Amino acid sequence: MAHGEASIHIDRPPDEVFGFVGDAANNPLWRKNVQRTEWLDDGPMRVGRRGRQTARVLGRAWTVEAEVVEWEPPRAVAWKAVQGPVTVRSWLRVESDGTGSLVSGGADGGFKGPISALMTRLAVPTMIKQAQVDLQTLRARLESDTQT
Repeated sequence: MAHGEASIHIDRPPDEVFGFVGDAANNPLWRKNVQRTEWLDDGPMRVGRRGRQTARVLGRAWTVEAEVVEWEPPRAVAWKAVQGPVTVRSWLRVESDGTGSLVSGGADGGFKGPISALMTRLAVPTMIKQAQVDLQTLRARLESDTQT
């Protein structure tokens, strides 16, 4: 099982940051590889809510269905893949940090299939670097947003 994690300071209040990152529909706005997200059910965000996301990884589009397994606004959200080419649990945490927020995100898991160990080893370093770039994109987007 692979583990990856990245963090960044964002000069915005935690409730604002969480309001943006806690809504998976915003993922394509700050996560470069995410092409599409959609909810598979209606209603408010909650543990048990299911969604589908398509991302481009290793040059290929991968679609994963996931379920919200932790929902603690304005601090934490976590998802677990329930269908698709990976077995993964990913999370985002937002904590108060001086004049703003510390945003941390990560994932534990890997690809499924006969060459899963190789694919996971190949993907993890690239995914960690991309997560760091995505967090910088998130910071630029939220810090330049003049709406409060």
